[in-house]
Amino acid sequence: MKTSYHSLGHAFAFVVLLCKPAAAWAENLALILTNSNYSSYDEAQGVADRGAIVDAFEEAGFRIIGASDVSAADLHEAGLELQAAVRRGDVDRIAIVLSGHFVTGAADSWLLGRDADEVSAITAGAVGLSVSAMSGLAGASPGQALVVLIPASGGELPTSNGLMPGLGRFDIPQGVTVAQGPARDVVRWIGTSILSSSFSLTDAAQAAPEEMLITGFLSDRISFVDAGTSDVARPIPGVPSALAEMSLWNAARDIGTAAAFEGYLQRYPQGLFAADARMRIVEMRTTPQQQAEAGEAALALNREARRDVQRDLSLLGFNPRGVDGVFGPGSRAAIRAHQRSIGLPETGFLTAEQLRILRRDASVRAAELEREAQERREQEETQDRAYWDSIGRGQDEAGLRAYLQRYPDGLFADLAQQRLDQIDDDRRQQAAAEERTLWDRVLEQDTPEAYRQFMKTFPGSSFTDAARARLAQLEAEDGNKAAVDAARSEEAQVAGSQVVRALVEQRLNQIGLVPGPVDGNFDEETRRAIRRFQQAADLPVTGYVSQATMVRLLAAGTLRRN
Repeated sequence: MKTSYHSLGHAFAFVVLLCKPAAAWAENLALILTNSNYSSYDEAQGVADRGAIVDAFEEAGFRIIGASDVSAADLHEAGLELQAAVRRGDVDRIAIVLSGHFVTGAADSWLLGRDADEVSAITAGAVGLSVSAMSGLAGASPGQALVVLIPASGGELPTSNGLMPGLGRFDIPQGVTVAQGPARDVVRWIGTSILSSSFSLTDAAQAAPEEMLITGFLSDRISFVDAGTSDVARPIPGVPSALAEMSLWNAARDIGTAAAFEGYLQRYPQGLFAADARMRIVEMRTTPQQQAEAGEAALALNREARRDVQRDLSLLGFNPRGVDGVFGPGSRAAIRAHQRSIGLPETGFLTAEQLRILRRDASVRAAELEREAQERREQEETQDRAYWDSIGRGQDEAGLRAYLQRYPDGLFADLAQQRLDQIDDDRRQQAAAEERTLWDRVLEQDTPEAYRQFMKTFPGSSFTDAARARLAQLEAEDGNKAAVDAARSEEAQVAGSQVVRALVEQRLNQIGLVPGPVDGNFDEETRRAIRRFQQAADLPVTGYVSQATMVRLLAAGTLRRN
């Protein structure tokens, strides 16, 4: 890196001295669209403050296009303005920020214009702005492209005809960083992290609040904005931006494909690293690696097919570090490891033969896992019923508490809890007024210290067993807090959208675990069903959908490809 910066300084001075007046330098462009007031729908709650976002990007040296509370026609016009700038080659960095009511279909999501009405899968493109299309435009600046999506957090949005409210699936081109989350968190993150030259893309992702989801391109070597991108440090007209070129070169190296290096050469045909880029392209095209890359491209795998590959690799014990349909370093390493295990050349790129073997072996493994899980569920249920019988089928308080301690999500957990609640209610009626008042206050506080203090104050109370049982439960939860917090964070990435959550509920329902309504909202019934599934699948029991849980849920193939 030290050598690269040394040559950069000399080369930049050389360009300043020798270049003649030419076309103006490329600019940083931010498309910012926010809609909260809708003609036919409730006001969108939780929409980002466009003014705050505009101020942050203007301070970072971006030219702003777009507006707030605009019609579908104005959304399209703003998108076309960005498209025209991209086609002219006038854009260096691209930022796209969209906030308001979104709807999602099978393969795309749309930001609705303020005049949208009776939206369907057929009309969504006419009354809204395609997230996939905007992401595709951002892909024109790989390594220097940011898409920020801030869906409304409230306001009724009736949908039908194949659509659901909110964000769902859309394509993320290589080299594009995508951020999603609530307005307050995202606006703060924009101002403090992603637009800071001291934060690499990876640093910015790690600094994002827990409620945010960062996907797509990340690098610990480059920032979205480099030092010197504000107005005071813009290059002289006619002189290429050396720092922007360095960012694009770093992005091309991080992506590491011939297409990425060709993208660099298209922008900087006489650039500082042009000779190196051409040499790398030649090496790729004259080596087995380039042939392997071309062979995988010929398979024409779409995003969903790539997700299937990642799931199959996970099932067979090769961790792709995500099931997102994007073949990053983790997926390439998993593909190479699988190739090694079956005796194929370790290129990191799929072949038709490997794909056939992968699908076959994953199907066999999925059937084995499903059979093992079913056997484990049956064994658990047999033991559950036997224990219920052994305690007298819940006829006394001690037996009920013992059952719930052993089987908190058991077959008779609801019945046991109902009977204990009735016992507690009866006891509350019989207890002395002072004792009953303190017990009610303890139940409201529901903390370990409150239960300890109650047992100290009334050591012989009729509520002692209930206090001791709840205290043990809270202490167990505290001991497992770190694991649960990690699982909750992983679930936000794996099953963050309402569409994916509805699919999880559908799968749980299909295997008889009763998650409650299939509506994409995880309530206590859903959490219990997830815990039961994890118990049967021999996974860590947290009640949250980890990547391993998602892979196992889909293993039987009900929600996957046929």
